[in-house]
Amino acid sequence: MTLLLVVVTLLGAALLYFSDRQQRLLALPLPPAARFGGLLMIVGGLAGWAAHWGVGVGLFTGLWVFALGGMVLPMIVGHLVDGYRAQGRSRS
Repeated sequence: MTLLLVVVTLLGAALLYFSDRQQRLLALPLPPAARFGGLLMIVGGLAGWAAHWGVGVGLFTGLWVFALGGMVLPMIVGHLVDGYRAQGRSRS
């Protein structure tokens, strides 16, 4: 059950990210229905966390999983898209 909740919460965070106009991986952001689906997955995941582990611990853990997904995904995408390009003057 915990693994399912982690997957649902992280997929919800991914849908929210990829439906935003500031995302950098896709040529066009996902449609607004994806944002709504991501929101439903986050709310459903948080409800599942609260039902599985109790309100206090469940919401705390669910919000941390959502926060990790919201922070790590843009960092990974930024690394993949921008990478370590050589910047500045070349040495002669």
